[in-house]
Amino acid sequence: MLACLKYIRPFIWLFIAFLCTGTLFYYTFKSAINVPFIDDYNGLIDFIIQYAKAESIQKKIHFIFRQHNEHRIAFARLIVLLNYYISNSISFRHLALLGSINLIIIAGIFSIEAYKVRKNLLAIVPVILLTFNFQHINNLLWTTSSLQNIGVIALACLTIWLLTKENTFFQFSGLVFAFLTNFSSGSGPVIWLVVLLIAVAKGNITKCFIALLISICSLFLYFHNYHITLTSNTSLTEKFFNLPEVIFGVIGGTFDIQEKENYLWPVLAGFILTAIFSCCLWRMGISNLRKNPAMLFLLGAFAFGFLLAMTIGVGRSSYIENRYKIVSTLCLLATYNSVLVYSTYRENIVRINFINAVCLGLWLLFFWSYYPEMLAYNYARRAEYLSIVNNPSKAQSSFQYRFNNLDELGINSLDDSLIQETFVTSTLKKDLILPQLKISEVNNKYTVTWKEDSFNDSESYLVFKSGNGSAVFPVRNVTNDVITFVRHKGQFYSGIKQVSIFFDWLPKGSYNACVYFPGKKTMVPIQNNLVIDKNAPQWLSFRWFNDNNAL
Repeated sequence: MLACLKYIRPFIWLFIAFLCTGTLFYYTFKSAINVPFIDDYNGLIDFIIQYAKAESIQKKIHFIFRQHNEHRIAFARLIVLLNYYISNSISFRHLALLGSINLIIIAGIFSIEAYKVRKNLLAIVPVILLTFNFQHINNLLWTTSSLQNIGVIALACLTIWLLTKENTFFQFSGLVFAFLTNFSSGSGPVIWLVVLLIAVAKGNITKCFIALLISICSLFLYFHNYHITLTSNTSLTEKFFNLPEVIFGVIGGTFDIQEKENYLWPVLAGFILTAIFSCCLWRMGISNLRKNPAMLFLLGAFAFGFLLAMTIGVGRSSYIENRYKIVSTLCLLATYNSVLVYSTYRENIVRINFINAVCLGLWLLFFWSYYPEMLAYNYARRAEYLSIVNNPSKAQSSFQYRFNNLDELGINSLDDSLIQETFVTSTLKKDLILPQLKISEVNNKYTVTWKEDSFNDSESYLVFKSGNGSAVFPVRNVTNDVITFVRHKGQFYSGIKQVSIFFDWLPKGSYNACVYFPGKKTMVPIQNNLVIDKNAPQWLSFRWFNDNNAL
């Protein structure tokens, strides 16, 4: 029986790992909608319009590599072109699914390396569970973030992995991917430091010279006509002083589950991960890297994550953001694999079954924490879309301008018409009353709370209607804590619905407030003649949809 279990155990763990992976992709497919979000407007839609209008190859190439904010996102735009040429459309749902391939590339490379070291399928289970978890769901659903933030990691892993091979074709391919990595994100150029590190570690002077020459040419192209767009209230001196905290905070970001600006745990976790990786590297012997391509790859991967953390520290005011979790995942995978490499000499150090159980526990914890965030993110995008298309200035807005251009060019519209159709055809039920409804107006803040008997994740929105249009805001489904969850036999939601907005988000005017239920195609009135007497700016800021460097 024990002998049979020895052979079955890897397949049981693999089944669990692939079940978790399938769950992530299922919800990615289910939650992805054909609606752009913030950077998608100017980074991708504007690009495809300008590209389609360009009359020469030279101009088309220019728009592929053209700067977007502080980034050059050629890789993301090439994926958009792939979607455009295949379907004559720009579908953000398809692009979100294409972006998820980047996670497969990352997991695939680290899984191959883990299996090569241990020759055991159990070794790849942590790689799968740590990569395909719900911390990355919002990254996957936001097209620009998926293709850029995850894309730069995937391309860098391919680059480093190929350059550590001895085959000349693989090394040449690695340089090609390095060039593409360079133009995939604002942090992409740091890949050349890693390329030089690998060349130096291999001790080949010719390869060092070639890598240096190509990196100089690539960086010259990247910064040619480059505009510095970053602004910050923090001085360079303060940024430099805070840099160690930021670096460790980004590296340990996986363990910052709440994302409540509590820096202790991610910084501590980042320091521990860096210490473990450094210890494994030192024990293996830096002089032996030339003979150990597996460890050389891990050094390159961790170094790239470290450099990304540095660029975040220099360029951003906050590092506790969901889209940076992929950097932490990269460093975590590199640390795990380095322990595997080192433990081949000390077999008792790693208890792979225990590690698998811990990783599964982390996956479940991430699901618990980020599943509600996924729904909230999805509802927020729908609410933003409804506010835009029901805005009185829509006909003159940059949003409508893009629709008109896509129609003129014969590119299938990105409009998800079902969202708007359900909204405008919903019935106002004046006889319905929300159970246990509470409305609070305190300190310029408007809060609506009610409690339903059904404890599900039903979709609902707070709508402010006036003669000039509608403003729509997502309602949050409040979850139970762990103790209540266990006490009520797995009841995830409390039944409480809550939404809070600031009056500053509404233009001056008189509004009727109601709650919109798309699933029932119903609107329930909650307050009439709500007067906003301050001439506040529109909450849909014009700058969201326009590039600083528009041509």
